[in-house]
Amino acid sequence: MSPAAERRRFRPGRALVLFFGALVLALSGAATAWAQQSRVALVFGNSAYRSVPRLTNPGQDAQGVAQALRNIGFQVELVRDATRAQTEEALRRFGRVADGAEIALFFYAGHGMQVGGENYLMPVDARVSDVRDIDYEFIALPLVTRAMERARVRIMILDACRDNPLAPQIRGLSGTRSVGRGLARIEQVDLGTLVAFATSPGAVALDGTGRNSPFTAALLQHLTTPGLEIRQLMTRVRASVVQETGGQQIPWDNSSLITEVVLNPAAGGAVLAASPPSPSAPAPAPAQPEPSAAQQRLAAAASPTPPATAAPVSPAAATPSAGASGFARVRAVAAERQIPLPAELPAITQQRSASGLGRFLGAWGGRATWNQLGRDLLLIVFSVDEAAGTAEVLLAGNLGNPGTFSAGLSPGFERARARYEFGRLVWTDSAGERYEATPQRVGDGLELVQTRSLTSITWRRHGDQARTHLPRIE
Repeated sequence: MSPAAERRRFRPGRALVLFFGALVLALSGAATAWAQQSRVALVFGNSAYRSVPRLTNPGQDAQGVAQALRNIGFQVELVRDATRAQTEEALRRFGRVADGAEIALFFYAGHGMQVGGENYLMPVDARVSDVRDIDYEFIALPLVTRAMERARVRIMILDACRDNPLAPQIRGLSGTRSVGRGLARIEQVDLGTLVAFATSPGAVALDGTGRNSPFTAALLQHLTTPGLEIRQLMTRVRASVVQETGGQQIPWDNSSLITEVVLNPAAGGAVLAASPPSPSAPAPAPAQPEPSAAQQRLAAAASPTPPATAAPVSPAAATPSAGASGFARVRAVAAERQIPLPAELPAITQQRSASGLGRFLGAWGGRATWNQLGRDLLLIVFSVDEAAGTAEVLLAGNLGNPGTFSAGLSPGFERARARYEFGRLVWTDSAGERYEATPQRVGDGLELVQTRSLTSITWRRHGDQARTHLPRIE
């Protein structure tokens, strides 16, 4: 056989190799495209409301988040100023693309509210003349979660806790359905879900005076950080918002994720890790009896009692106080533990001493050695009056864990005038709860004992006392 004939004989084989090579490349390209589309997002920004004054930032918030998500590989649909019908249709489309997706992310900026303990998002055409209108004019949050239910990981971010001017009107029509501030806490989420709120449950978030709300501005700052796990991302967002708002707004999240989720993987990194992350927070305290109704009013406004005029403390064994630092470490602990603080904290100008009232000056709290309360507390003693035997204190706490002594308590703070009795500080808050702070015999910490108000009709049945350890912060 001639060389030319030999070449002709093998041409079909070469064509077959070229065909399969092209097929592999095509399939590889399709797989790459599918991988890019397996992270999907639906982003809403509602500003132009028709029945209430328009909001300034949600449209810009949504546009910024949508662009940031596109930049890190998400397939994004951006919907602005949506009516109820447009919202439902967008959720229907989202449900289709989220089916089987690696990550489905929902972001909403606009008005939202809680009615009867249920959370609702407000389309721009919503109008309410009767309490029954709520179910037909607003979008119930479970409708969103159902649209995402077939994705492997579901992330819901809600910058929807702004003060809704319709709330007073709905409250007047509500009948047996209570209308609360902000959004309600979500107790349970499906496995593989993270829900993030712009502020803590029952609180109102700021719309902001800049281009973006404080929450979305912080989210945009950290969203595209390479290799950052989603819970670490939300911790950074929380810290940024607390710093920007002076502690007035504390973002909150609830997670049932069992894998590490990275929205913007570093080079060679994975979006989802195979193994669950190590716990980033201490385990809840052992279950304790339910709290009294009076205890649930701990998140009261600051006491109107004016600060005491402090008398000089004995200079014996004096050490510098915490005031000069501006409570930087206190605010860091508060951000980490999601504990609200006032925007302004008066400086501590007195000197701390080794005994007497002066030893209480400073800030206490954070990670406790033991805690029967089921929530984290911060105690700040601003000033003491040795002659009168009193001290000006502030007690702040985060959200009470379910099934504990503090179950049902919202994040809050309250200032009070404490009395110095037999080596300890004693005071009663506006809800009638009694507190006693006693220095530990070993170490630089306090033991705080909370005694339930006797005015509560349930205190005898649920127990009346719990205690926690408060290490010194500064």
